[in-house]
Amino acid sequence: MKKLFLILGFLFTISAYAFNLEECYKLYPNDADTVYMNAVAVLNAANEYTISELQSKNGYILFLNAGKYYLLTVTKRYQNQTEVKILPQNSDYSLGSVVAADVFSLLSEKLKTPIEQVK
Repeated sequence: MKKLFLILGFLFTISAYAFNLEECYKLYPNDADTVYMNAVAVLNAANEYTISELQSKNGYILFLNAGKYYLLTVTKRYQNQTEVKILPQNSDYSLGSVVAADVFSLLSEKLKTPIEQVK
């Protein structure tokens, strides 16, 4: 009986942490400052997100959604390539991929503004 509870507990742990890390990571062909400022604008404009802490030097934003904290990190990879990660905090991975996908879609829409050539 004890083995049965151990196996059930192990299976529950695996299913509770069925979290796709690949959905929480994205590269953008923009400089890091532009992506960071647009991420702040997107999170600030959306009603379902509350920004708790900003730190522009390290490039992170801590925000709240439905009582759970998430950390958005902006990192410069190359001159015009920026890496963005959105990970849940407090080891609560239940809705992390869904929130990350929503923020990435909002951020991608914001960054799609056309750049006009200088004449």
